[in-house]
Amino acid sequence: MAAMHRRFRNRHRSPSRARTAALLTGIGTGLGALLIAGVAGAGTAAGSSQSPGAAGAPAGSSVRFLVRGDWGTGSTAQADIARRMCASNATKPASFILTTGDNFYSPDGTATRDTFDRPEACLIASGLPWRATWGNHDLGGTSTATRLGSPKRWYSFAQGPLRVIVLDGNQPSSPAQLAFLKRTLERAKEPVRIVSIHQPVYTAGLHEPSTTEQRLMVPLFRKHGVSLVLSGHNHSYERIVTGGITYIVSGGGGAQLYPCVRVPAGLAKCTAEHNFLEVDASAAAIAVRAVRRDGSTLESVSVPVRGPSGA
Repeated sequence: MAAMHRRFRNRHRSPSRARTAALLTGIGTGLGALLIAGVAGAGTAAGSSQSPGAAGAPAGSSVRFLVRGDWGTGSTAQADIARRMCASNATKPASFILTTGDNFYSPDGTATRDTFDRPEACLIASGLPWRATWGNHDLGGTSTATRLGSPKRWYSFAQGPLRVIVLDGNQPSSPAQLAFLKRTLERAKEPVRIVSIHQPVYTAGLHEPSTTEQRLMVPLFRKHGVSLVLSGHNHSYERIVTGGITYIVSGGGGAQLYPCVRVPAGLAKCTAEHNFLEVDASAAAIAVRAVRRDGSTLESVSVPVRGPSGA
C-alpha cells in the first residue's frame, strides 16, 4: 500500500476506472459498484432539511458550522471550495469552520499568501473563527496554531447542544490524549457529541484506517454517545456507518484527489470529489450536506443523535 501511495503521488493523477475496478475485482455488485462509480465522479443527492444556526445558540437550537480538510495547497480547487463556503455562510450564517487537518502544504504546516491569504480571502474577511485539527502535514510548521488559532493538538469546545472534541491522530496512543478523551466524554452535558481526527478510524480510501484508533478510541466513542466522527487524510468524501456511529471523511478541500480502494463494513458512499460540509447539529439530529466545488449537493444525510447514554 505504501508503494502504491508513492506511485500515485509521483504521477500527480487519479487512477483510471479500469485500474480501480481491478483493485476491487471479486467484490461483485452493490458496494463494489458504488466505489467504482464514486471514483469516476458519480454521486447521488438525497434530500435532507437544513436549518441555520447562530453564534452563541441556546441549548434548544441548531448550531451550524462548515467543515473542510486537506486543503491549503494554493490550487484552483481550494479557491473554488473557499468561495462556495463563503456563499454558504452568506446564505445561512455559520458559527465556525472546523478543519479535519492537513491545513497547509508546500511548505508543510506553513500558511503563505498563495496557500492561505489569497485563496481564503473571503473566509478571512467573514471573521468566521477556525477550529482546526492537526494533520500530518501540519507538523512541519506552526500556522495551524498561529493562523488558525489552534495551538493545542487535542481540545474540546461546546456551543448550545453541541460538544466538539478535536483529537490528534498523529499520536493516537498517547496516554495523555486518551485520558483527556475519556474525561471530556464523561463530563460532557451536551447531547450531541462530534469528534474530529485527521487520520480516519474507518475508510475506503488510499490511506489505511487507523487500527490504533479503532482499538483505543472507538470503545469510548460507543460508550459515551459519540454520534459523528469527522476525518480527512484521504482526499475524498466517504461515509461509513458502523457500531451505531457515522464516520465521514471530508478530505477533498483542495488537495489532489485520492481513489477509493477498499470496501469496509458499513460503507455507504465513497467518491473522489472535492467537497466541504455544511453541518446543522441539534438535539434531535445532525443534518450533513456534502457540497461539491460547483455548489451542487454531493450527498445530504441525517445522522441520528445517540445521546449521553450511548444508546
